[in-house]
Amino acid sequence: MVNLFISFTIAIGGAVGLITLGRVLDFDSYISRILPIVPILYAIIYDVLERRKSKEGKRASSAPSPREGTKVALPADAEAGITPGRIILDVAISFVVKFSVEIFLVVLFLRFGGQSFTEAYGTFNIGTVGTFLRGEHAWLSGKEGIYLLALVAILSSIVTGSWIGHTSKGNAMLEGVLAGSLVTLVNSMTNMLVLYRTIEDMTVRLADSMGYAMSAGFLVVMGLQVLLYGLWSGLVQMQKQERAKKKTRKRK
Repeated sequence: MVNLFISFTIAIGGAVGLITLGRVLDFDSYISRILPIVPILYAIIYDVLERRKSKEGKRASSAPSPREGTKVALPADAEAGITPGRIILDVAISFVVKFSVEIFLVVLFLRFGGQSFTEAYGTFNIGTVGTFLRGEHAWLSGKEGIYLLALVAILSSIVTGSWIGHTSKGNAMLEGVLAGSLVTLVNSMTNMLVLYRTIEDMTVRLADSMGYAMSAGFLVVMGLQVLLYGLWSGLVQMQKQERAKKKTRKRK
């Protein structure tokens, strides 16, 4: 748990430091090329800290037990369970959650909005499928639409992160970062772009009010969502491991 928050803090601190340094040294134009590595930096730092912790554990476990004189079994490599198939499955689950929530919102909108499906989306055809895939829904309007998109994004992150944390055989945080990167990239071509742009504008206005020239707000937004995927996946995995340890102690 400590390593998870240390790596998250270092990654966020690195992003803030880059923005500040870019303003001081007047190379803001290069920040947009550097910021996308922040989520990967997050995963790398966490992996380094965990490897260091694992090495210390190996040294401790290799020493003979004062009572039994035996060695303790070591865990498998953290990256062993991360495969392209796993990442694709994680991304698929994220979009299943996204589309399920959006369809539920469509049902609510039609139920309480007094419109029929044909009135809101026209006659059903292949174009309607494209409309749903892009997320061009009738409820996506005004501030309420932004709030609903934020709800969809949060639910997708939590459910996907929970899935990764509970089922990953390796480093769940790293797997969450990789899956979150792909999800965010695809989401930027759907209705989530509206949410990203809104948060980007808020980020830029906040930076301007503090006297900073911020030109990479969109990348910051995408980076933060990727970090959320990784952070939640890691937290869920650590909670799972803690519960497993408690069960083992009770059996003993």
